Amino acid sequence: MKKITLEIKDKEITQRGVNAIINFYNTLAIDKKNFFQAIAFVTGINSLFLNVLFDNRSERTNSTELLNTASIFFNSYKVPWAWFIFPASSENDLIQQGFTLIEEAPAMYYNLLNPLPNRISDFIRIEEAGKTDSLKAWIHPINEGFQAKEEDDSYRKLNADILNKGEQKLRHFIAYYKDQLAAAGTLFLSDDSVMIHNVATKTAFKNRGLGTTLTLHMMQIAKDIGFKHCYLDSSKEAFNLYKKIGFKVYSTTLIYSKFNIK
Repeated sequence: MKKITLEIKDKEITQRGVNAIINFYNTLAIDKKNFFQAIAFVTGINSLFLNVLFDNRSERTNSTELLNTASIFFNSYKVPWAWFIFPASSENDLIQQGFTLIEEAPAMYYNLLNPLPNRISDFIRIEEAGKTDSLKAWIHPINEGFQAKEEDDSYRKLNADILNKGEQKLRHFIAYYKDQLAAAGTLFLSDDSVMIHNVATKTAFKNRGLGTTLTLHMMQIAKDIGFKHCYLDSSKEAFNLYKKIGFKVYSTTLIYSKFNIK
């Protein structure tokens, strides 16, 4: 992907995005720990993207103490983890601390007061996944799309447990193409905004508009509820899809880790 250009420079939009992503991890987490201008979340899942330290410090050139205390916290759960700097700032000492920059992820925004593009397909049907099957259909496109091991059922169990506890911030959706399970995604309802997460399409059904249709479906639900602000963090593969919908880059997240991506 080419160098990411910020299209929106608005402190209020950025802060609302920061609040939304922290709220998302707070909802998923089985434990958290607050540090000075940083917060760590553990989900217990064997993925460095699901056990994260959010670094909100204004000065990031002396990270030794924070690194030591965060490492003790994450190591107590024996999970890989990542260090997120959001909004992005290259003025940090994480490379010197032995970290590798894994990714610079575009953070994108859509104003739901604007009209949504039309996307109607006679071949695509979308349903909300709930407690009835404990998300067993929903997890298949997620695992395939994010290349998780087929036998790893931990992320489904985590989300199913959250639903069973009555949490209403997470809404999961599945998309069928000609009645075949093809894609899945999650809509997260934060305090004053929504986030689109985990949009994934099974390999056999790519390039048929499923990601676009599913994303727009979730955006329409958020709009109908009354939300005005929609956020997402894009992968390189999905960036152009979200750009075509109308999402704009308002920031980026620098993701560092000492662990290999699995």
